[in-house]
Formats: sequence, C-alpha cells, structure tokens
Amino acid sequence: MKAYPIFLLPKGEVMMTVKIEDNEIIILKKTLFPSNKRYSISETGLAACLDVEKKLIIYGFLKDDGEMEDIAILPFPSMISPKSICIVKNHFILGGENNHYFSNNINSNELVATYSILQNKYSSVEMPFKKYDKCIDDLLLDNYKVIAVDNIVYPKYLLEYDFTNPNFPHLIVSHSLPENGTYESIKKGTLNDSYIALLSSSYGMDGGGEYVNIFRRGNYQNYIRLSQWYGMSNQDNEKKYYWRDILLLPNHNVLLIPSNKDGIGIYYIDESLINESGAEDSDSIQYFNRWGKKVIKILLPPQSNKNVIVVLEEGEEDNISYSFALESIAELLAQYDETDIDDDSDYYDDDDSWGGDDDTRIRRYCRACEESPCMCSDREKTSTTYDF
Repeated sequence: MKAYPIFLLPKGEVMMTVKIEDNEIIILKKTLFPSNKRYSISETGLAACLDVEKKLIIYGFLKDDGEMEDIAILPFPSMISPKSICIVKNHFILGGENNHYFSNNINSNELVATYSILQNKYSSVEMPFKKYDKCIDDLLLDNYKVIAVDNIVYPKYLLEYDFTNPNFPHLIVSHSLPENGTYESIKKGTLNDSYIALLSSSYGMDGGGEYVNIFRRGNYQNYIRLSQWYGMSNQDNEKKYYWRDILLLPNHNVLLIPSNKDGIGIYYIDESLINESGAEDSDSIQYFNRWGKKVIKILLPPQSNKNVIVVLEEGEEDNISYSFALESIAELLAQYDETDIDDDSDYYDDDDSWGGDDDTRIRRYCRACEESPCMCSDREKTSTTYDF
C-alpha cells in the first residue's frame, strides 16, 4: 500500500492540504488543524490531529482536491492525556499518560489507547510495567506494528505492538533503553528499514543536554550517541545547535537533523561505532544552510523516496511565516564533504568517484538508491505521522 498523496504543511495558524505535482509543491485548501500540532494521515486519507492545549482530537477524510470532509471533533477521553497519535485502518492509536492508573486494570502511569471510529469506542492496550511518572511520548508506525517510545524517568522502554487486527492489538516485546542524563525526556523518534533514532533532552543542577541515540532495528543495547551539553559554566564556549527534529532517510544510512539557523545537520551512520557503551560521534555531523532561513522540519513527501520537503521558518513569535523547499535527497547528500579519509573502501573506484581537491572528497552512491554501500529496499508504511 502507498501513502496517501495529500499531506499537510503549516500556513499561518492552520495547516494547509498539499500535493506534489510535476516536482512542485502545490498548496490546496485550509484545514481546521492548528499549525505545529501532531497529526497523522492513513493510506486511505483519514487524517487526525491532536490539539493538546484544547484537549481535542480533530479528524476528517481528505479528498483528492485537498478538501476535508466528514470533519469531527472528539474531546480527549478520560482515561488518557494523549501526547502522540498514529492511525491504523479506522483506529486512532494514542500514546500518553494514564489518568486513572489506580482505578483500572492497567496499573501504569504510561498508556497506549485506541479509538475505533466505527464503534465510537476507546480501549486501553496492555502495558508491560507498573511504573509511575511515565508517559508514552511518541508512536512510530512500521506497517501494522506500532512502536511506542516510553518517556520520563529511568529506566526507559521501547514497546512493540502488533496492530494487524486493531480491534485486538497485542504486545510483542519490550526493550530497555540506555540512559543519557537526569530527567531525560524523549521528544521524537524516527525509523527506516535498518535503524531507529530517538531525540531527547535532559536537565539537572549543572545544566542540560540534547541527545540522539541511533540503534539497529531490534537491538537497543548497542547504539551511537550524538550529544551536546548546555552547561551552567561561563567557560563553556562550544558551539551549540538547536536540534528541532530528526529524520532517518529511507534506503540510506543517513540521519538528517533540522537545526534552525544552522540549517540541516547530515550524519552518516558508521556501523563500526555501534556498541554497548554508545560511542559519541557528534563531531561527524556536518551542517549547511543554503536557504538563509531557519530549518525547523524535514518531511518525506508521500509516494516518493527520492525527495524531502524542507520546512523553513522566519519571523518571531506572533509574526511567524513558513516557506517550503522540495529537495532531491541526492543533491542534499552531495553537500556532505569527507575530509582526510584514510579508508577508501566505502567509495566506488571509478574515474568519477572523487570530486574536489586532494583534501575534499565527495561520497558517490549507488545509482539506484543513492547510497554507498547500496541499501536498496522498498518497504511501505501503513500511515505517516508528523510532529510540528
């Protein structure tokens, strides 16, 4: 199944429906979805948005022309304060905090719940742990598997659920995650066929930090860590980046990090660094900004693995405006320069394999998937989830 061709982008205070046509971004219609809220779109065009401030779920069905019909508004259920949402068939999957963990069958502060549109019914899903001060902060969708990312207070977990039959979901397995710092909060997750990456932040008496942990799919004991520390000391003069979002590119071993005025950080995942202690590799991120604006998000347009949409922001607070750029993944990756390479084994050895002078080398890729080494694959997702 393919992703629905209509998607959403922010325009002022609301989200607009959008499509890609002849390699251009075409803005279509206004929606009732507020800007900068989490939303999800299924492969059939069912779209839902979480308005956490107003405690509402807004949903409707997208049409080919960008109009949304059968719009409905649901108050948050009493059982859960949702923080994240995804869609499987005609079910909303909600992750968040359990409001009644002393009075129901799930004695855990974190909760995954479902809402069936056809049955107009909320249900809770099995939780493996009886933990307090916890929350499900993000949901990642992988075909009919839902991966719930546990938040707040160590230990942290990643929970995998089977939603092949969304009326009867079941827990597959849970994984313990490594700890990065005090009061760590996971803000965003991203996945492709090979990796899962989690963006988080922490704070304590000595300051705070931001982290990206990168795992091989199915192995959450070994990882790479990207980090930056915001210390209280005046002697801390290290350059800091505002990590707004993360995106693992499909069919690539590449992580993109929208970083505000610094543009996009490109990180090539080095398999040899993945280990139990979490090798630190932040110095390998290379940043560039050819748009001259803040980069706040990168989206994968539906039905394409060759391009990304870069969401740009300018202005301050009450006067924010957005613009968008449809960019070739191959051209973005060509911005990445490798310097002082000692091991040339990952590069093609033909006459066109190198560009630049002796000190600057540009990585070349497989012609089919634009990757070195080739990682061609074509797994389709059930729905797409976005977090602005």
